[in-house]
Amino acid sequence: MKNVAVILAMVIMFVACSSNKAHEIDKNSLTANSFINDTCKKIDDYLTKLSGEKNFSGGLLIIKDGKKIFSKGYGWADKNLKIPFTPRTLASMGSITKAFTAAAIMKLVEQNKLTLEDPLKKYFPTIPVDKESVTIHQLLTHSSGFHEFLKQDGGDYEKIETEAFLKRAFSEPLAFKPGEKAVYTNVGMSILAIIIEKVSGLDYEKYLQTNLFEPIGIKKIGYRYPLTKEDTIAIGYQNGNIWGTHQSHFEKVGGGPYWNLKGNGGLEVSLDEMYLWLNSFNNNTILKKESIEKMFTAHTQEEGYNGESFFGYGCNISKSRRNTKMIDNGGSNGIYFARIVRLPGEGVVFFMITNESTINTSMVLPNITQLYFMGKIEQDALTMNPKFENELSKKVYEIVDRSPEVKLEEELAKAKLVIDDDMILLEVGQKLMQEDKPLKALNLYKYYTKMFPKIVVAWNDMGDIYLSEDNKEEAIKCYKQALKIKPENPRAKESLSKLDK
Repeated sequence: MKNVAVILAMVIMFVACSSNKAHEIDKNSLTANSFINDTCKKIDDYLTKLSGEKNFSGGLLIIKDGKKIFSKGYGWADKNLKIPFTPRTLASMGSITKAFTAAAIMKLVEQNKLTLEDPLKKYFPTIPVDKESVTIHQLLTHSSGFHEFLKQDGGDYEKIETEAFLKRAFSEPLAFKPGEKAVYTNVGMSILAIIIEKVSGLDYEKYLQTNLFEPIGIKKIGYRYPLTKEDTIAIGYQNGNIWGTHQSHFEKVGGGPYWNLKGNGGLEVSLDEMYLWLNSFNNNTILKKESIEKMFTAHTQEEGYNGESFFGYGCNISKSRRNTKMIDNGGSNGIYFARIVRLPGEGVVFFMITNESTINTSMVLPNITQLYFMGKIEQDALTMNPKFENELSKKVYEIVDRSPEVKLEEELAKAKLVIDDDMILLEVGQKLMQEDKPLKALNLYKYYTKMFPKIVVAWNDMGDIYLSEDNKEEAIKCYKQALKIKPENPRAKESLSKLDK
């Protein structure tokens, strides 16, 4: 899924810190003597405090002019076993996976195995007419017309193989005419990953490993299933409770990753491995300079952002508050949050990844950038009003946040707001849950499930809310409805199993 909050560009300050160099850090430790000045020490003190007081858990990497100046983990990869989060800990980077898919496509272009102008018909001869002219360039820039999710999407862990995924994707009508506009899509990126497999003759992950990772010494970026004994994958926590890992959810459905996730999200990464990956773009060691420039070019204007956000290949392009170029990659499944912010004009790259939903990358990284550039936090993202990917989400939130008793359907009609995308409501609902506003969230989800009765995640979320309010009877109804829609839904099965005990 796409990141649930896009706020970094709004809070990175105008004035760069006059001195921000530090000695390279290779170990999971920081001391006051590690730095030429106190910039990184301030950042470490801040994250240490958040870890102790607010259960911040994750890691931060900062690269300046190609050198690693900050790399440290905080909190727990596994609370129960007391395994700390370190620069070697693997965690899900979510939709940053799309940047790897885009890089793989560019590698195939360099290998003369495809071109960016190739239409889908070249790879799928029986594709319906309305989709046959969609190009690889349009898939990369989210201008293909494919929806964000399949209409009958059973979630990240649905057992859907290649042919079934393509049949479903190609049978659904496009959201708009290819090239008409650009709207974020997971489906399009998964189709690109399938093309990578068709052209290379390798599994998607195997192609990444042999053509992108191994040449620069990366060994462990992947879906990591099955696990090897030396791997430490951070467990995801939702509101302090164990959610698990992608791998534990794969195991429950008997395998994975499948195509609702593969190619568009879910790859695991550590700070150490991400450093190698990010620096390969500075050194042109994986891709040629021309390919990288193509990836980081603003090709299409992203719909809904008033001309302030553009799609490159597997990334967003926008301006910082200092009017410098910002290349942005973000991802989240609502549990894990990750973000890359490249600021080529300043020669700095930030990468943060977290495994606790309640205090995540979207809330913390904006404060880190302020400490880096200003030496202090002037706009605390932890206390700012919530930001949303879509302006409509913000308007819905403002209505439902007035009172738990607000008549949402009536108020939306009065405001002449039409909700035709369930992701608008999902974003608002999950924000209310993160803010611990269960009654307001319940009000939202009652409307959500009425308007979009076949969305499994909505019923599961509403079940969780009822459960948090100790209303087990209504919770059971919600989970049973989720199972009725998707009989193999592991989340509902697990919740019902626990209630039965």
